[in-house]
Amino acid sequence: MKYVVTICTMMMLLFGQGQQKDAAAFDGTFAQFKSSLAGKDYFAAYEKLHSALEMFWQKTPLLLRNARFVKDDDNSYGIYEPKSDNSFAPGERLYLYLEPIGYAFKKNSAGYYEFGFSADFTLEDEGGKVLGGQENFAKLDFSSWNHNTEISLTFTYTFTGFEKGKYKVVTRVTDANSKKSATVDNWFNIR
Repeated sequence: MKYVVTICTMMMLLFGQGQQKDAAAFDGTFAQFKSSLAGKDYFAAYEKLHSALEMFWQKTPLLLRNARFVKDDDNSYGIYEPKSDNSFAPGERLYLYLEPIGYAFKKNSAGYYEFGFSADFTLEDEGGKVLGGQENFAKLDFSSWNHNTEISLTFTYTFTGFEKGKYKVVTRVTDANSKKSATVDNWFNIR
């Protein structure tokens, strides 16, 4: 028992020290941002602010923000037309828009930042019974000269042969460059 307590204490200290180092690095970067901003060196301020965002990006789990049904699949980050309700005709396409946060980047030999996602889904009825689904139904790869943090994904679902009622599509998105994944549940009605 004494060894378990000692190991747990050591892990807490190491974890706490890691958080303190992360906080100190962030504080230093943010202080440089404030100094650059006060000196009206806006490009340097932007670079420091972006560096702070990159620090956050590396530490956060994968998050799926702003998951909602939209009117079509022609979307980009923050540019979409929300669907007014979650009601669909039988066989009507469902377009699910979302914005991932915290995905990992790899820089390739040409200097591009590479990142990407795969996605799985299940369809459930109102009682939670799984009616179907598919693993790896989407594989999305991106490359950019920049450390892009404003990416949107739109998934298209078409469900046929279901009775009127309430259903849930569960979408799991997995980061291509890490073990991070996140899930969103979106309820909809077949009218």
